[in-house]
Amino acid sequence: MEITCEECGSRLTIADEKIPVGKVSSFRCPKCKTKITIDLRPESAEGQSSSGFSSVVDQGLDLYGRSVDEQAYDASERPFDFLEEEGKTALLCEPDPERCKVIKETLDLMEYHITEPEGVRDALRKMKYHEYDLVLVNERFDASEPDANGILIYLERLAMDVRRNIYVALISDRFPTMDYMTAFLKSVNITINPKDIGSLDRILTRGINERDLFYDVFKESAQKFGKI
Repeated sequence: MEITCEECGSRLTIADEKIPVGKVSSFRCPKCKTKITIDLRPESAEGQSSSGFSSVVDQGLDLYGRSVDEQAYDASERPFDFLEEEGKTALLCEPDPERCKVIKETLDLMEYHITEPEGVRDALRKMKYHEYDLVLVNERFDASEPDANGILIYLERLAMDVRRNIYVALISDRFPTMDYMTAFLKSVNITINPKDIGSLDRILTRGINERDLFYDVFKESAQKFGKI
């Protein structure tokens, strides 16, 4: 769906599957921060509009149209707040400030819009509203045990049709960079040892290109056999 902000004229493209059908959802224009509301409710007996923009009060819906507890809902977490047309998004979960600074500089150069959660709980809430293109998570981020990191557990349990669209990089001092067997066992796309953070751009570029190449072949085969 293409949307034009009536305030600043910015044109945005939002995937149709991210807009809950039959519901009301809101987001902020990434340029001027004006609130835009999309009303896709069916026409009611009172003659309410069946689609388009509306000034109705936000219903507190998540990315998939499920209602969210008002006490736990923060408008700053709306699914499209930081989304620009064709923009890539990254969730960065790294506890070390110096390392985080280096990673952010790299992601900026790679043209990612970066979100930094305060902890595991905050990260999970943000992922509930938005499907990130890239997730970099240190296994010790807000976790007492690296093998019990809540973010990694959440990602591992995602449905495959959602998970395959997210590139997950595990930052760990226990494993070497690009340890494919460990990546497979940990249900991530790639492992990155902190000592190699200085080469993060090359590591991510290579890894993402390999993932894309694999899924190009996968999608070709699936289409051939009528699976998609």
